[in-house]
Amino acid sequence: MIGNMAAPLLRVRNLVTRFSGTPVVDRVSFDLAPGETLGIVGESGSGKSVTALSLMRLIDPPGSVAAEELSFEGEPLLAKSEAEMRRIRGERVAMIFQEPMTSLNPLFTVGDQIGETLRHHQGLGRAEARRKAIELLKHVEIPSAERRIDDYPHRMSGGMRQRVMIAMALACRPRVLLADEPTTALDATIQAQILDLLRGLQAELGMAVILITHDLGVVAEVAHRVMVMYAGRVVETAPAEAIFKRPFHPYTEGLLASIPRLEGPIERLDAIPGQVPMPEAMPAGCRFAPRCRYTVDACRAASPPLVARGPDRSAACIRVPS
Repeated sequence: MIGNMAAPLLRVRNLVTRFSGTPVVDRVSFDLAPGETLGIVGESGSGKSVTALSLMRLIDPPGSVAAEELSFEGEPLLAKSEAEMRRIRGERVAMIFQEPMTSLNPLFTVGDQIGETLRHHQGLGRAEARRKAIELLKHVEIPSAERRIDDYPHRMSGGMRQRVMIAMALACRPRVLLADEPTTALDATIQAQILDLLRGLQAELGMAVILITHDLGVVAEVAHRVMVMYAGRVVETAPAEAIFKRPFHPYTEGLLASIPRLEGPIERLDAIPGQVPMPEAMPAGCRFAPRCRYTVDACRAASPPLVARGPDRSAACIRVPS
């Protein structure tokens, strides 16, 4: 759990998301401070994206979301009606979805899609919404914005579509931005440009960012804090610098060991054996035990809780001293 922060924008306590009664996000807790970037990392199937969708109340039946507390600027989100949530989404809390080609509507121009957000949340007319949409495209550094505003998504590159998604998310200057794998499938140059753009816009707007990714290299560049998820649970939290310097949880250690390094001799990358368990087939005890090199009998007997393991750090592993 993130601590030592006054008046968090977002406060999450024991978030549980179920599909057909099976928990896929299990007792997740954290705070998000104004201007902070929180990196949520883990393999596919760890619950990262479902956590973000749960925060936005975008889980449809048979899914369900419950929490001891889920509040934004002190307002309880689970108590709000769907109409109230529609006013919050996009205006105060925005999201960049994982794949822009499937998130953007192929039947409408990018200008129409950005303009719809502005008309819905700010009540702008079509002409004013178009003018502001052009400004937003320029803001995310799309060249010839006056011409590209009338393009359909398929006429743009992956990097340009991602910039359009960012423009849509930032249209109403939100307080919190959820970025779900914003650089996936982009080449290294475009990835660096997108990260620089997000950093600059965050500094300009003062917004908080939740960055969801499996790429620890991206986290190292932009995140202030890191929350590591495995099989629906948080297994470690720490300031970004600390977690890269000395990971506490064996899963975090395994993720870091799998990162290619430029310095030193070329060696075979480490890999974590096995795969993330399915929600309906979770192992007894520690969920990472079947893949962990340090597993002992006690790991299989009981699931270790997430507890403080030093200043501003927590981990869920019996090997880590308190």
